Amino acid sequence: MSEVANNSNQYKTNQSIYDSLKYYFDKHEIIPSIVINNTEDTQTTISILNHKIQWINTEAETKIKIDGDLFSLKEKMTLNNVSTKGKRDNVDFANNWAQIKYYNFNNNELIGITMIYTPCTGTGCSVSFCLLYDLKSKTKNFFGTYRNEDELKLYHFNNDTVFSTDYVSKCYDEIKPGLEVFTYGLYSLDKFGQFIEQKEPDGNSYQIIDTVFENDSTSYEKLENNWFERIK
Repeated sequence: MSEVANNSNQYKTNQSIYDSLKYYFDKHEIIPSIVINNTEDTQTTISILNHKIQWINTEAETKIKIDGDLFSLKEKMTLNNVSTKGKRDNVDFANNWAQIKYYNFNNNELIGITMIYTPCTGTGCSVSFCLLYDLKSKTKNFFGTYRNEDELKLYHFNNDTVFSTDYVSKCYDEIKPGLEVFTYGLYSLDKFGQFIEQKEPDGNSYQIIDTVFENDSTSYEKLENNWFERIK
């Protein structure tokens, strides 16, 4: 990893921080080879090239079968904290899939499944999960988001000397009414098909922290960048 870039900027609330982050992430995104949306909301068998995915939902639990590998979502937890209060989440809340992406990058084949709860009510409509499944090792990686962008995306950042496959986790917390914190973390795929959280040499996690405060009289947005490079 390269030297950590620490910087903090505060803006009047506008599109400057959003645009900077979007531009940064977009230019590093790995484009999937295939994207399939659950447009009918009832698809349970999906074929991608020579791979077969089955979604099996019952009252007791939800199971997924990928190329003969059958596994349950019961007791599966997200790798990331969905809340900045240090809370991971149980993936078993999901009972349907929204989108499937197939990636073939740097000799790695991955299936990415965005999972949701339907029909959603209340805060459940703001929750989504994703599964990143390494087809070679059959390793399963689960992440979650809440009140954040829920589309599954993979990236290749210049954070090492090889062609890394990276995932950016998203974490949300409302400190008080009007004060929201969005925290982004970095995970990279290892040779065993596992996404591992990336950290500084001193053990601190790489993070981007976007703090937004808005009420009737005051509004501002603050970006804290504890990343491996400066985000302009």
